[in-house]
Amino acid sequence: MSANAEIGFVLGGLRCAGCAARVERELRAAPGVSEAAVNFAGSRALVRFDPGQSDVAALATRIESLGYVAHAFDPAASVRPAPTHEARLALARLLVAAFLAGNVMVISFALYFGALGDIDAGLRRGLRALALCLSLPALSWCAAPFWRGAWAGARRRELTLDVPIVLGISTAFVATALGTLREARDVFSDSAATIVFLMLLGRTLERSARARASAAIDALAARAPRRALRRERGALAEVDVEALLAGDRVVVPAGQRLPVDGRLLSPAADLDESLLTGEALPATRRAGELVNGGVLNLSSELELEVTRPASQGTIARLVGLLERAQAQRPELQRAVDRVAAWFAPAVLAVAAATCVGAVLAGSSGVDAALRGAAVLIVACPCALGLGTPAAVAAALGRGAQLGLWFKSGAALERASRIARVLIDKTGTLTWGRLELRQVLCAPTASPERVLELAADALGASSHPIADAVRRAASSRGLAPAGPAERLTLPGLGVEAGALACGSRELLERRGVALDASLAAAATAAREAGDSLAFVADGGKAVGALVLGDSLRPFARAAIQSLGRAGVSCALVSGDDLPAVRRAADAADIGEAIGRATPESKLERVRSELERGVHVAFAGDGINDAAALAAAELGFAFARGSDVTVEAADVVSHDPDLRSLPTALALGRAAMRRIRENLALAVAYNAIAVPLAIAGVIGPLSAALAMSGSSLVVTANALRLQRFGSTR
Repeated sequence: MSANAEIGFVLGGLRCAGCAARVERELRAAPGVSEAAVNFAGSRALVRFDPGQSDVAALATRIESLGYVAHAFDPAASVRPAPTHEARLALARLLVAAFLAGNVMVISFALYFGALGDIDAGLRRGLRALALCLSLPALSWCAAPFWRGAWAGARRRELTLDVPIVLGISTAFVATALGTLREARDVFSDSAATIVFLMLLGRTLERSARARASAAIDALAARAPRRALRRERGALAEVDVEALLAGDRVVVPAGQRLPVDGRLLSPAADLDESLLTGEALPATRRAGELVNGGVLNLSSELELEVTRPASQGTIARLVGLLERAQAQRPELQRAVDRVAAWFAPAVLAVAAATCVGAVLAGSSGVDAALRGAAVLIVACPCALGLGTPAAVAAALGRGAQLGLWFKSGAALERASRIARVLIDKTGTLTWGRLELRQVLCAPTASPERVLELAADALGASSHPIADAVRRAASSRGLAPAGPAERLTLPGLGVEAGALACGSRELLERRGVALDASLAAAATAAREAGDSLAFVADGGKAVGALVLGDSLRPFARAAIQSLGRAGVSCALVSGDDLPAVRRAADAADIGEAIGRATPESKLERVRSELERGVHVAFAGDGINDAAALAAAELGFAFARGSDVTVEAADVVSHDPDLRSLPTALALGRAAMRRIRENLALAVAYNAIAVPLAIAGVIGPLSAALAMSGSSLVVTANALRLQRFGSTR
């Protein structure tokens, strides 16, 4: 392992946000652990630790000492472990509780209808005793998870949320037993078996809903093929994906997903990249282009060269990213966790006061105990603890489906607050690639001749202007065969014998003067923000090439979408101000900042933050990394530099700039759901607890209400799975 190892755990037995916080505290207390985060919605933990001071087995032991189950896994692995034994056991407990509760309910109906008629007293006592006996296994084996959690907390001298539940069902059972012995009326309807069944059913449905909310990780990992066809000495051999190394050649039949990241060797391929970008339309990739693992091959059989092993590929990195994002909670959730930590002692105090008050008011001991049990059960803050992680998990999963990868739940929270965006020009707002806009000609030259001479002079130069000239010449059917020897003059241009192509300073060095009309046209183009490359043949200027960087498709629509959402924009670039101003005008951005260095971009971000502005920075170059890291929210495209992607808080796999307003809108939607869930949880407790204190609802109704509240907030969170893109 590395000096800073990372391991994940699939956790079994988490029953509330308090359980997640407890595991997190225990892991952080372990020797050598630098970071630990537990995702309650996904029942997973992520731990960074020094393997010289601790190991995976020791960390798992610490988790299990709390009464939970822990299965270690690699956060970036494609195969996800599942605690199948615990899942089967939980289902068995639920089914047994259902059987017991069903029989108790049948007995209850028999006693009820018998009371209306003339039931034999001995039979009535026998049926009540039978109902009580059927409640015993429900109270013990079926409710074992609650007992285990309460006992583990008691050993640590800690009041967990399992304590009120255990006291509630125990009180209900004892009250039922006493009522049975005294032959009190209607006590049989509050049998502990039915309460345990309802609580287990609520937990099962809640667990299923939480799994749906965090299913994006498993769905993403499941898309990665486990086998691949590797070309070996002319033949094809089927191998495990983990066996592929950089440089191997892989054949992918039509209709199958690419097993690893690679470079396309086939002439062309149509790929469904919706898994990564959210874009439904297929993308055409050409030979030599990089393609990502997990995308679907829609064309005929293709071949690619592996560039990265599966463990370092796109799917692995994105799975790891989602794991980390779901484990890191927003500040709002941490505040809720601090409040929830006081619930258990508060609930016990209220329940005790309820019992005492009921006795003083003249209620019998059994009625007072049942009233206290109802308070213990109904006041469990599961809805409060579940509302935020369920919404975060659902939002992160929906973002992944749309090609947006938030690095943390906190990034969602910050995205919801953004009021201003600073946008880099080259590569973010624009393509970052020069295009030939116009050919300016001297009176004696034609556009085709000027372009051909420029292509002859520049040849195979790697300069962006040379690339633009070659593409323009090729599109016009020009096939220049320039001289073999060229001299590149940094900052000036290229000389190739009698030919020269470059800046005006280059022509002045060669003593070449510009025609008045050519000079005037060139000056107008420069003032408009375009770049110029002058062309000379011998001692005469024949023309100039006007080049510029075009806006990305839908860039203007993205800026307008931000404006409608109340987000102001400024364009920040290292280019000259006229070029920046031209791009800003084309994109409908009101403010343009030119000649911006990496330091001045960083200073601009800090200035906005100091003024109290919630600012985001969008960029894709290495020189944007500092500003991305400093901004409240950094936004980058996955095809940007590795440094930029690492510094950003949100990464879009689709280079469409409209993903930026979509990311901000998703953050706002997630925070709305979280606030709604917190309001629902508070309203539930504000209504249900007083009703339980007053004796309006009993333990059975309390169990229904408590389970229902958890399901309501989870269902509300799952509405985020229907969030639509702003495109």
